[in-house]
Amino acid sequence: MKYVRLVTVAWTLVIAAAGRGADPVDFGRDVLPIFKSHCTSCHGPKQQKNGFRLDRRRDAMKGGTSVMIGPGNSEGSRLYHRLTGDTSGPQMPPDGPLTADQIRVVKTWIDQGAQWPDELSGETTAPPPDATVTRLMDLLRDGDRTEFRKLLRDEPRAAKLRGPGGSTPLMYAVLYGDAEAVRLVLDAGADPNTRNEAGATALMWAADDPDKTRLLLRRGADPNIKSDDGRTPLLAATAGFPSYAVVKLLLDHGANPSVVVPTYRGPASPLRNAAQAGDEAVVRLLLERGADAKGIIGVLALAGAVNAKAAGCADLLFKVADREAMKPAFLFLVPPAGVYGSLTDPRTVRRVAAAGADVNARGVGGRTVLMLAAGSDDVPPESIQALIELGADVNAKTPAGMTALDFARLRGQTPTVDLLIKAGAKSGREPAPMAMTAKPAPSARAAVERSLPLLQKADATFVQKAGCISCHNNTLTTMAASAARTAGVAVDELVVRKQRQASADYLEVWRERALQGMGVPGDDVTVATMLIGLAEEKHPAGLATDAMAHYLKTLQSPDGRWRHVAHRPPLESSDIELTALGMRALQAYAPKARKAEYEKAVWRAADWIRAARPKTTTDRAFQILGLHWAGDDPDAIRKAARDLLAEQRADGGWGQIPTMASDAFATGQALVALHESGAVAVTDPAYQRGVQLLLSTQLEDGSWYVRSRSVPFQPHFESGFPHGPDQWISMAATNWAVTALAPAAGNRVPARERTGTAER
Repeated sequence: MKYVRLVTVAWTLVIAAAGRGADPVDFGRDVLPIFKSHCTSCHGPKQQKNGFRLDRRRDAMKGGTSVMIGPGNSEGSRLYHRLTGDTSGPQMPPDGPLTADQIRVVKTWIDQGAQWPDELSGETTAPPPDATVTRLMDLLRDGDRTEFRKLLRDEPRAAKLRGPGGSTPLMYAVLYGDAEAVRLVLDAGADPNTRNEAGATALMWAADDPDKTRLLLRRGADPNIKSDDGRTPLLAATAGFPSYAVVKLLLDHGANPSVVVPTYRGPASPLRNAAQAGDEAVVRLLLERGADAKGIIGVLALAGAVNAKAAGCADLLFKVADREAMKPAFLFLVPPAGVYGSLTDPRTVRRVAAAGADVNARGVGGRTVLMLAAGSDDVPPESIQALIELGADVNAKTPAGMTALDFARLRGQTPTVDLLIKAGAKSGREPAPMAMTAKPAPSARAAVERSLPLLQKADATFVQKAGCISCHNNTLTTMAASAARTAGVAVDELVVRKQRQASADYLEVWRERALQGMGVPGDDVTVATMLIGLAEEKHPAGLATDAMAHYLKTLQSPDGRWRHVAHRPPLESSDIELTALGMRALQAYAPKARKAEYEKAVWRAADWIRAARPKTTTDRAFQILGLHWAGDDPDAIRKAARDLLAEQRADGGWGQIPTMASDAFATGQALVALHESGAVAVTDPAYQRGVQLLLSTQLEDGSWYVRSRSVPFQPHFESGFPHGPDQWISMAATNWAVTALAPAAGNRVPARERTGTAER
């Protein structure tokens, strides 16, 4: 793990300067004693609640189910928020809060860069990888079966040795080779239970292949072995879309069907995994083998089945539902945890309530089920009416004073708004309008030149403060910078290189977890957009991109699409968008040795995109992009483009959904899809009207303001981009606007002044 250690040290040195000013905190003297006394009993070598360790530097900096420390930014640090209150979960430590002075010490340490010296890292230096093993692994990754067999025959001892990261030739044979390659390495004496530095074994990596799984189990592979992150082969096998044959093999060999592991979306089990995949056969098998369906894990499994619209799975799980545990169930079926379409049928609402779910349950931020349902794009009035008839309080308020009506109005004047008013709902806290005066640039080029420095600065600041990569601040900025560069606009290439490396580093830190079926927070949408961003900057394929492509492929539905695991519109709401992104990512980074398998995955995705029925601007834009990336017939692309053009407003723009006004996010997306696909030229009057809308709404600082309609659940912090709690969607909108304007940067488009008022 030398690589991770170097990344950690470099990271803390870069951001330490930002936290200077307060008296310096010494980790060994001031912080480590706090961790030892109050934290490591739950987050140490014996147990790692939520997958988080605080006794070893590399694990602490990696985080648990998500980034926890966030060096340089206590404001956005989940660790700090858990120590100070319950906004990000129950306050820690569980036996009582730290003193104010102890919290101050931890806060200052984080703000000063969370420096953690080598001598206190708790890490041991791994022996150097064997050169022959490394060569064997390279041959497997390159798909050179002939040379692999020759080298293994000449050097059979290598089968028992380790390569980079402590991984073995057997693990690489599983990942890159066929069943015959696995057999050859086993015949040469490989131990199937050898762990790498992450505690993973070959059986965990074989989760998508019954032939390899069968071979390993016959040679003594342990089906209940756990990695350092608590993953077992059965958890890995059910993490995506499970193979019934693999699951049955593992269960037949004694795998524990009730194992539970923490994730950033709550505890996961094989039953929950299979239910949210909608695999009725696997759910039935797990229940027959005694999988625990009681308590919260059973509720999450049932919610997963409902979210997947898997009626058969839901029927099985309703029969064993734990009525007392069901009280919070609705919170997993509405945004942000519930996915698009979960509660479209009011009969489902009534059935969940009859099973014991509380229609007045409150989630994060004191938001009720009705508030969250009203704040969804797709919960219809009939389901809202069912919640009200079941006793949902139409005038309940959050601690901030918002009601269900306030959440519904984020989407404009919708039928849900009308229904709530008819039911007696009142507005609790009318959002104060935020007056903004647009300051259009004289041309598309000038607008891009004004925006790009702001975007690139916020791009770097977000990574520094959050410790992770986002699509709104990072991967979309990569896209915007690339478009600007193509148009001949000056780009800060140093920032681009640093951000590309930050993305690559982040994927490397999560590589081992991805191979065990444990995704980066955001799962497939985060992984897909990061891979596309790296491809945009010509980043070479490597072990990390291989792992992420493998992870993406395991999450593809049998029908060819990728499905969102949350509902956070407009960035995370469209399965058409996600499927197009997943397809594009696999096209860019399919591992060479298994390219044929990945090509089939791409074809399935393209088929699904062709048949999909778009509802939103994002749907339509990404259907066009998906068809273009799949190399479809130009006539099919032009037809989809005509459908998108038909939605253009009189002001030249597009709205995210029909009840919302035109904005930079939707307009930018639409123009990018129309131009990149070749369906519409930059000089086309429709494109020029869209450019006019963007120019007329740009602010003097180079940003575009778009109000968020998504239910927030992450700690808010300032990332260097304006617009406060709406900054992330506004930055995404600004990136789309810049990417759309860049092709017109050589064409001067007159801008007209416009002063407007945006609600906030």
